[in-house]
Amino acid sequence: MLRRILILTVFCWFAPAIADEQTPPQDGFYDPFEGFNRYSWRFNYEVLDKPLFRPATHAYARHVPFGVRESLNNVIRNLEEPASAINHLLQLNPQGAANSVVRFLFNSTFGIAGIFDIMGWSGVTRDIAEFSDTMGYYGVPDGPFLMIPVLGPSTVRNEVGDFIDGFASPLSLTWAERIIRWGVDGLYKRAAVIDQEPLLDNSLDSYTFIKDAYLQYRLYRFYRGKPPTADQGDIDSALDDYLDEIDNF
Repeated sequence: MLRRILILTVFCWFAPAIADEQTPPQDGFYDPFEGFNRYSWRFNYEVLDKPLFRPATHAYARHVPFGVRESLNNVIRNLEEPASAINHLLQLNPQGAANSVVRFLFNSTFGIAGIFDIMGWSGVTRDIAEFSDTMGYYGVPDGPFLMIPVLGPSTVRNEVGDFIDGFASPLSLTWAERIIRWGVDGLYKRAAVIDQEPLLDNSLDSYTFIKDAYLQYRLYRFYRGKPPTADQGDIDSALDDYLDEIDNF
C-alpha cells in the first residue's frame, strides 16, 4: 500500500507537467514520461544506489550467509502463493493454481512458515502468477514505463497488478511489517544483480540500459521463459532506435 501511495503522489503532482511527447508503443511498452523517468533514475542511481544501497547490499551479501538470505526470500515468496493461485485460475490454468495451493499449504506447515521450500525440493517448483500477468492474458497492455523514485522501474499495469495482489495476502501486515518485508525483498533482489554492476556503470546510457533490461525481464516472465522470437527486421529496427536514442542523449 505504501508503494501505491508514493506512486499516486508522485504522478498526481509531477507527471502531467513534465511528460514528454508520447513515444509510439513498441512490443506493448512505451515511455511518455521519459523526462521525469530520467530525472528519477538519476536520483535513484546517483543519490541512493551508489552511496547508500550499493554499500548496504554488498555488506548484506558479504555478512549474511546465502542460506539465510534464501530462507528469508522463501518466506516472502510463500506469502505470494495465495494470490498466485487465484491468478492461475483467472488465467484458466487449474494445474498452476493447484501447484500454488499445495506449495503454500505444505511450505507453511512442514516448511515452518515457508522458511524451507520443501515442495521445491520435491519437484513442485515455484510458478508465481501475478495479477499483472492476468491482465496481460486478457489483452490489457502494459501502459507507460515508469521509473519510480526509490522503488525503481515498473509499468502502470504492473503497479495496478501489485495493488490487487496485495488484497490476497494471507496476513494483515502493519505498516512496519510491510516496510520490513519490502526492505528484505529489495536487499535480496539487489544482491542478485551485484555481478551486473560493472555493465551498468560502463553503459553509454544507464537509463536506457536499465529500462531495456527490465522490460525484457517482464516479457520473459509473461511468456514463462519463451518470449516470441523477433525476426531480423525487428532486431535491426530495435538496434536503430537504440542508437538513435543514444545519439539524442
